[in-house]
Amino acid sequence: MPREAVNGWTRQTFASSGAFRLPYGPDHALLARRIRAELLEGPGFTVVTGTPAGTMSTTAAQEFAVAMLRHLGEALPQGRGPDTALGWLVRDEGVSAYTDDRRFHENAYTSRSRGYLHLHNDRAVQPFGHLPDCIALLTHRKAAQGGASVLMDGWTVHRILREESPRALDLLGAPYAIDRRHVTPPGADPVVRTPVFEQADGRVHLRCNLKRIETAAELTGDPLPPDRRAALETLRQVLGRRELKVTIPLEDGDCLVIDDRRVLHGRTSYEDPSDADRRRCLVRVMLRLKAAATSVSGGLEDE
Repeated sequence: MPREAVNGWTRQTFASSGAFRLPYGPDHALLARRIRAELLEGPGFTVVTGTPAGTMSTTAAQEFAVAMLRHLGEALPQGRGPDTALGWLVRDEGVSAYTDDRRFHENAYTSRSRGYLHLHNDRAVQPFGHLPDCIALLTHRKAAQGGASVLMDGWTVHRILREESPRALDLLGAPYAIDRRHVTPPGADPVVRTPVFEQADGRVHLRCNLKRIETAAELTGDPLPPDRRAALETLRQVLGRRELKVTIPLEDGDCLVIDDRRVLHGRTSYEDPSDADRRRCLVRVMLRLKAAATSVSGGLEDE
C-alpha cells in the first residue's frame, strides 16, 4: 500500500490494482484483521480476491458473505418486513433510478437498478435506522459488461475544499436535510438532518448524498438559501474530477470492503447477459465495526 494513501489518495496514488487487493484465505479472523488494517490504517478500502462466492448458489453466497465478515463487525439488517436480510442482493430487478421524465426516483432502491450510480456513502441516509461503519460488496456474479465500482476518498475531497473553497467547506459542516424515503424505518422521519462533513474520533466523517439532499428540499418544501446551494455545487464539481476517482471492475468472488465514513462509492452502468439466471448479483453487507477496530488511530492528524 502506498504510504500516502493513509491520509488521502487520488487515482495516481495506486501504481496498480494490486496495491489495494488482499487474497482470500479461509481463516476469517485473520482476514478480518487484514481488512481492518486497510480500512483504518490504509486507504479506507480493499478488495478481497478469490473467494468461492462465484461458485455458490445465491442463498449460499448471502450466508457466506455474512460468515466471512463476522469477525470484522456486526452485520446490520437491511430492508423492511419480509424483505429484511443481512446480505442484501444488489441486482437488476427492473427498477429505474429515474422516472419517465428523467427525474430522480427518490423512492427507488437504486441497488435494484442497472444504471449509473452517483458517488455517495450509505450512512448519509441512515439506512433502516443504522449508521454503518463499513460496507462490503461481494460479487456473486459480475455483469456481462460494465458495473465497475467507482471510489473517491472523502478526506481528499475535504482537503481540496479546505484549500480551494473554505467558505463552502464551512457551510457543508452545518446540517442538511437528506431524503431517506426508500430506507425509512417504520414510524421514523423520512428526512434526516446531518452535516456533509463532521469531526468524530479525531477524523473527518462524511454523510454525502447530493441526490437525496436535492429531493429532501422538495419533500420538506424548504428550499436551500443561495449560499448553501452554492456550497453543494462546489462539492459537486469536486466530485466530478476524474483524477480523484478509482474505478474497480469486480470479478466473480471479489469482495470490495469500504470504510463508509471516509470513502464515497458509485457504479458505472451495466448490461446483463441474456440469461436472467446469470444476471449481475452482488451481496451487500453493512457492518458496525467491533470496538477493538475503532481504537486504531490515524488519518488527518493535522485537521
